[in-house]
Amino acid sequence: MTARRRAGRGQAAVEVLALLPLLVVVALIGWQLAAVVSAALRADERVRREALGASGAGRVVVVEEAVRVPAFLPGVRGLRVPARVGVRTP
Repeated sequence: MTARRRAGRGQAAVEVLALLPLLVVVALIGWQLAAVVSAALRADERVRREALGASGAGRVVVVEEAVRVPAFLPGVRGLRVPARVGVRTP
């Protein structure tokens, strides 16, 4: 009896290697999105803290802040997330 070899042997490994660059790009895009969301939350926290710390009765305080986003992808250098909040003090 002769043993028959499977025709598709090793095909899955080749497909995974071909898919690897796409998986890396998807992971980098996800990481960049997480960095943008994190920067937006930091900007929001900063403007709220500064606006609530404002003193003076009957004033409207407007605070603006722009937080730099770390770049993991090419073409997004210098990306900043702006935040603005206005508070009327009693």
